Amino acid sequence: MDPFFILALALSSKPMIFINPPWTTFFKGEKVLLTCNGSHFYAPGKTKWYHKGKMLQETSGNNIRVNSSGTYKCTTNNSPLSDSVTLTFSPVLLIMRIPYPVFEGDSLILQCQEKDNSTLTQVTYYKNKKPFSAFNQNSSVFIPQARLSDRGRYSCTAVKHKLWKIISNEAVLHIHELFSHPVLETTDSQPIEGSAVTLRCEIWIPPQKSNIQLHFSFFRDPRIMLLSHSIAGEFQISKFWKEDSGSYWCEVETVYPQVYKQSHPIMMSARRIPITGVHIEVQPHGGHVIGGQKLVLLCSVAEGSGTITFSWYKEGTEAILEKKIQQSLVAEFTISAVRENDSGKYYCTVDNNSSLIPSNSVSITVKRNGRGSFIAVITVALGSVLGFIAVALLVYFKHQRKSGQNFSTDLPRSLPIQIQGTMESNACTQLKLQEIHSDETPVVEDVIYSEVWSTQQGKEEADASEKPPLDKDYSVIYLVVKKTETQGDSTGSSQIMNESNRDTTDGF
Repeated sequence: MDPFFILALALSSKPMIFINPPWTTFFKGEKVLLTCNGSHFYAPGKTKWYHKGKMLQETSGNNIRVNSSGTYKCTTNNSPLSDSVTLTFSPVLLIMRIPYPVFEGDSLILQCQEKDNSTLTQVTYYKNKKPFSAFNQNSSVFIPQARLSDRGRYSCTAVKHKLWKIISNEAVLHIHELFSHPVLETTDSQPIEGSAVTLRCEIWIPPQKSNIQLHFSFFRDPRIMLLSHSIAGEFQISKFWKEDSGSYWCEVETVYPQVYKQSHPIMMSARRIPITGVHIEVQPHGGHVIGGQKLVLLCSVAEGSGTITFSWYKEGTEAILEKKIQQSLVAEFTISAVRENDSGKYYCTVDNNSSLIPSNSVSITVKRNGRGSFIAVITVALGSVLGFIAVALLVYFKHQRKSGQNFSTDLPRSLPIQIQGTMESNACTQLKLQEIHSDETPVVEDVIYSEVWSTQQGKEEADASEKPPLDKDYSVIYLVVKKTETQGDSTGSSQIMNESNRDTTDGF
């Protein structure tokens, strides 16, 4: 059991009077020992005794002997006054013996006793002046498990020596509660939706029965069991929602003897907080996104309770982009890969069945994916590198030419090119250009050259594949190409200078 709960019970407990022998009715002249048994939470000290409402005696201990009828009370070391005990010292010949104290669940014996212990016959027991049990011989009444309903005034009649009938006094049977009627308490009977609530089933246990084992159960209408047979006297609802509203109660029972009690129900209802402070924000911050990236729109509220509906919209369209229903103050909508047509203004609305509140709007700008530009940059850079390599190779080859090395054999040759042209001279001659192989003609710097041989005009055109005869003489035309700039022409022009040398190949 919760220590705080035990302490609360202890502070409200009262001492109790024990009687020895454990009866409340005695024959006149007998003496009875009374003991004031206070709670162990109070320090031992002097005991004050009261008889018929007046101070009787103060004792250093907690015992006193008495022989007078009436009510008795006691207090120990400033504790509350105990419950009263009524003792009867009767001058009659027959008395009703009733034990004291009696608690719920206790077994007890009711006994009809004659003063001289004479033999009795035809014994009859009465409760509230009504007979409920009768015996031919003197016998006791056994009650195996006392209930609060057994409370009442008891008496008996008997025949003594088979001659005359004798009647006892009336004795009151007091049955004390094993524990008080439970009371269900709550930290808040109208909690805010989503807040925590604690239910506590409070009882009072007399100090004489402080060691009993109890089980607690908590219920909600229509008899929904929330917690069953717990040794703890409280139950916590971590989050109380609107649907948790209703009637609540608790039950307490002992393991043995079986005593069961139920609290009165209490009504609990959740309070709903209206939505305020609706806000939308975008991730990444600023709302500038590159096509293909993820976009997150966060919708949040500053205050609100209950089940909340979040909805996202794009301005200019009526369709809901996303809707989420949850019991939290923040929700998010995600576009996994944005496109250019996702650009625009967005907002959200929030509703908890009390009001529909829109948020501010945020602007989203989607930029083109920069991957194409990146590839273009890489292509230009690669072209620049290749161009640089080509220029370097040209410079290198030129330098090698000036050094006199012949690379013509290293270069691949194309198929022979045939060019047919007309040369103007006194004698019109058709010239054919024929490729000269490197093994026949050396390389001359800055000279374009070709072998030229002629045929008689008017003859049929020779076969293109025909080669000049070996025994014939033929000419070589050298073309020296130079670049000059003419006045007024910023682009410059090319001037071709022709030089003709009619040497034979042996002249080379």
